[in-house]
Amino acid sequence: MDHRRIRIGLFKATSLVIEFGLVIITMSLLCCAYPERFRKTLWEIGGENGWNSNPRLRIYFYANYQQPPEIPLVWAQRLSESNLAISVLSTAICSARITLSCFNVAPGFSRLFDAMNDMLLSGFWMYSVAAQSSSDLTDPDHLSLRPWYLEKSCSILNSSVIEVCFLAKACFAFSILSL
Repeated sequence: MDHRRIRIGLFKATSLVIEFGLVIITMSLLCCAYPERFRKTLWEIGGENGWNSNPRLRIYFYANYQQPPEIPLVWAQRLSESNLAISVLSTAICSARITLSCFNVAPGFSRLFDAMNDMLLSGFWMYSVAAQSSSDLTDPDHLSLRPWYLEKSCSILNSSVIEVCFLAKACFAFSILSL
């Protein structure tokens, strides 16, 4: 009986350490990708190369007293904010799981807490992955079903912006892992 309890405890401790490492790395990446200039740079690179709409053309709408199209979700600051909020929530929940585990809270409560939070976080991370891979259909001449950085290699870019591409790919990959 004691060997089984030790194996379960070791498995739970290992899974908590792995989960904690994952949420910390994901939160760190999303913090680096949080500034508005990050998404704007990605949007501008795609626009200049004809891979998606060009944000610099929005000025022509203003000059002609026209309402510009809505900024696609994939390039919007609210996506960066929601991704960061989801990662902070994941970190807080992981910390709570570690605390519950350390203090040997009733197993029934702990399992219920874990199950409910897993469902909640899965929903949030599904939204995050879907939004990060959403389309940019605002320019009929340059339709983009997925962000260019998910479809193209970063090596085709200028060395001054290649790290932005790699960071975007890493954020997407760790968002999928967080599911």
